[in-house]
Amino acid sequence: MRATRRLQIREVAVLWVLAAILFVAPATHAMTLAVVTEQVTAGASTFLSHEINLTGPFELGGSDELKAVLEDLKARGGTKPGESLATLSLDSKGGALEEGMRVGRLLRQFGVSTIVRNGKRCLSTCAIAFLGGATPGTAGLVAYRQLEIGGRLGFHAFYAPRDGDARDAATSRARGVTEGRATSAVVIAYVLEMGVDPEPIIRALVRPPEEMTYVETAGEFVELGICPVALKLPRMTLAERASNICNNASQGRLPVWPDLINEYTPLEARRLLLGEIAYHAGRANVRGGIAARLQQVLRGGRGADALYSELAAAGLPLPVLWAKAYYFEMPVAGIRRMGCMATLTPDDPAQYGVVLITHTGLAKPKQAPPRECPELFLFGHEEVIN
Repeated sequence: MRATRRLQIREVAVLWVLAAILFVAPATHAMTLAVVTEQVTAGASTFLSHEINLTGPFELGGSDELKAVLEDLKARGGTKPGESLATLSLDSKGGALEEGMRVGRLLRQFGVSTIVRNGKRCLSTCAIAFLGGATPGTAGLVAYRQLEIGGRLGFHAFYAPRDGDARDAATSRARGVTEGRATSAVVIAYVLEMGVDPEPIIRALVRPPEEMTYVETAGEFVELGICPVALKLPRMTLAERASNICNNASQGRLPVWPDLINEYTPLEARRLLLGEIAYHAGRANVRGGIAARLQQVLRGGRGADALYSELAAAGLPLPVLWAKAYYFEMPVAGIRRMGCMATLTPDDPAQYGVVLITHTGLAKPKQAPPRECPELFLFGHEEVIN
């Protein structure tokens, strides 16, 4: 650890306090890490919950200090199985890009989630590190990133300026732009490595470096796999919810038109979806005995529930049929069309199903919200929520 850097670790526990504050060579404006540990109870068991507060600029060597902290927390143990080793709370205007990517990879390696709190900001390199947030899933680590409403998360292009006098200013800037493009390629490769949709990052990278692109709309939250914290759901009808769900599932291709959406009973919705499968049976690979059963059901035969479940289990994108169903369709490029079926329950906004209906048959949504915040789809794709 370099002598010019400061590392501060602070641990606080509910009902008990551990005084463990370590200062290493205080330095002005250096990255600071403060670890807050709480003792939490779940049933008859007690676990440790860690939050690491990162403030200040990203500088070379900072990732090594973070790694040492994470190794210490991992060796200590005591966290709840299936949850993140810790949560990294970020408040930084940026710094060295390579350090941001190293931090992001460390978060993914150790299973550390990320959050930007209300009133805090995570910009430039900090936002790149933020994308590494992860937590244990059923099949390994999965992304887990949170942005508290009122916090600011911003991306921008990385421009490498060149020094020079007025006579070679144009050449100097051209060289800087060339290096900036090469850096952008590195950033995009990192973004893909983190499992993030590169489109919103690319939109930020093609703008002038001095222009910050903030995460504000519901669509941007979804694209970047970020869960909002303390987001209040607006009052809306089920038709309005369904319209927003279809708007998000189609990545904005289906407009938010709740007045033009049709309500179906679950039985009517099931029949419509089974009819789509029968019409595109070849594309859906529905043949033989199951195809015959499908035709029989559509003629009024029994066994519709069992067949629907069987087709869903076989991989067809059939949604759970909740209490209410809504169907919306609009023409796209002449005879080509796109439709959407959303099923909902009045009791729980987070419980819904959705499937797209195209000229080639049923299709999965073009995007999905993070698993921890399905209610993101209840807002319009372009709706500003932060």
